[in-house]
Amino acid sequence: MLASLNHVDLRFGPQEVLKDVTWAIQEGECWGVIGRNGAGKSTVFKLLLGQLEADAGTVVKPTKERGIRMGHYAQDLLPETQGSVLEEALAAFGDVERLQHEMRELEHHMGEAGADLTEVMERYQKVTEAFEHLDGFTIRARAESILQSLGFTAADFERSVETLSGGQKSRVMLAKAILKGQDLLLLDEPTNHLDLPSLRWLEGFIQDVDATVAIISHDRYFLDKIATEILELEQGRSRVYEGNYSEFMDKKEQELELLERHYEQQQAYIKNQEEYIRRNIAGQNTKQARGRRTHLSKLNRIQKPLRDRRKVKFSFPETQRSGDVALVLENASVGWDGQPLYAPLEQLQLKRGQKMGIVGLNGTGKSTLLKAISEEIPFITGLARLGSQVKVGYFDQHHRNLDPRNTVFQQIHGVTPQAVKQDVLGFLAKFQFRGDEVDKPVTALSGGERARLSIATLIRNGVNLLLLDEPTNHMDIPSMEAMEDTILSFTGAAIVVTHDRYLLGRVADSLLRIHEGKAEFREGGYEDHQAWVDLDLGSEDEAGSQEPDPPKKPASPQAKPNSAAKPPNPPTPRHVAVDKDKQRAIKRFEKQVAEAEAKVAGLEERLAELQRSMATMDPTDWQAFSARLDTQKALEADLAYAMSDWEAAQGALEEAQR
Repeated sequence: MLASLNHVDLRFGPQEVLKDVTWAIQEGECWGVIGRNGAGKSTVFKLLLGQLEADAGTVVKPTKERGIRMGHYAQDLLPETQGSVLEEALAAFGDVERLQHEMRELEHHMGEAGADLTEVMERYQKVTEAFEHLDGFTIRARAESILQSLGFTAADFERSVETLSGGQKSRVMLAKAILKGQDLLLLDEPTNHLDLPSLRWLEGFIQDVDATVAIISHDRYFLDKIATEILELEQGRSRVYEGNYSEFMDKKEQELELLERHYEQQQAYIKNQEEYIRRNIAGQNTKQARGRRTHLSKLNRIQKPLRDRRKVKFSFPETQRSGDVALVLENASVGWDGQPLYAPLEQLQLKRGQKMGIVGLNGTGKSTLLKAISEEIPFITGLARLGSQVKVGYFDQHHRNLDPRNTVFQQIHGVTPQAVKQDVLGFLAKFQFRGDEVDKPVTALSGGERARLSIATLIRNGVNLLLLDEPTNHMDIPSMEAMEDTILSFTGAAIVVTHDRYLLGRVADSLLRIHEGKAEFREGGYEDHQAWVDLDLGSEDEAGSQEPDPPKKPASPQAKPNSAAKPPNPPTPRHVAVDKDKQRAIKRFEKQVAEAEAKVAGLEERLAELQRSMATMDPTDWQAFSARLDTQKALEADLAYAMSDWEAAQGALEEAQR
């Protein structure tokens, strides 16, 4: 075990941040750490790093003294040096530099007359072994390769770190963490400053690396690619799940369904007991009725589970129905100072209800095109024609359509002042603003809440063409899912600029890619054109007509051949040792299937035995019956998870055998 938290509690003043959190990190695992903003994800990392001390419980830290080579990345890390990019990446390897210097001195002593050659040679052997253990002979080459894969050129290696942008500094710090973490990598939101090629390289690197990895991330597609386990933090508590993000979501849904069933069973039981008490409290069976009333007063009541709001279905009908064509672009190009960023797009037609994603690298003109369509700036060439009865709403990342003087309720009521209060509250509920949340000032809202209120304001204004510029930036996963549901439920047309591949996979039915001075349109979503969107035409050619898996239900990362990693030079097809890897994967999944089958069979037998014993119980022994009922619930939950694990293992085995 590399590191662990065991029943850890942590408070910041009166606020309880972590409650009985347990997590063990074993060799060979890749953890995705998820939860709402403020759930304690970074706090867990700080406990492992020794930057915070737990109030209760035990923490096993992955320290250097335990022989663990750990790398840590966070967005607020600052460079250690004022030197070059390469020097900063290598700054963490002071031990390597010291050992290399001692090796040179010992080599010099070997040639000196009168030196104790035996003693010098013994010391030289020990120093050389330590140098090799730290990969001293290859560390510089590895550093250069990783920096190139993260978007730096050879010329950038000598640039001063002080001249870099914030995003570039973050990538240098990520490279340093990767170099250090040969046993364990703790990465806090590592994908925020990566373009698609660098992101795909990181996915491939994590899939191939021998080190154990734990990653805090809101990028669901990324988590589907790399995670083998999920740690969820919710209301300060921890829950562990096997599998990637999509598998976690399936298990959470099963868990919710099971909890709902238990809640309904308990409610029926309570109703029956209350009816018995009402009928018998003053009669001959008053003693039994009082006993049942006492039992009910002590019963641990299951709270009614709230349905995952991501599953709630609603729609936003157009206030004013547009014509069949919402937008036409003719010979259109955008840019600055009279210079176009790409060749004119001859003609593009967006129909009513269509959801088009715009993709491409930063600086290619995606957001600029939205500004031109919304008439904030002029086109360089061509024009945009709106269809009949089309009203445009522009969602920008700064949410400029929100009035900071308003509360949430006032913001929406101000759009339609004639609306009754209940209508406004019902509308806000669709955007997850309920109860006291509607009275929160706009200035007190989180980034995700501001985004939800901004798009709610646009829809309330009756727009039927939404222009959305990075609508899920800086959101946690629940807020992202709420935004996706909003876009899907909007019956008008929408154009979405985004780097979020999961969002593209859910909402986009057509794509516009701006790349290398050209704007190209294709019908179909992200799953239909994955390599094309990821700007990796080599993979598209190799894939032929095969369609990649959609982002919603990817196979387990261990079962997928890794086509994501790309070296900085022109790629070479990675088909080395395929048979060996395949046989290893098949054996691993066969073992998992056998273990899962045995677990399912054992749980089914235990559950059947328990149900047989409950059928012969004394019906008046409510305390014993309640205890058996709790055991039954726990066994049913374990069985549901075991069945899910068996299905996942069987599916992975079938995939590996193809």
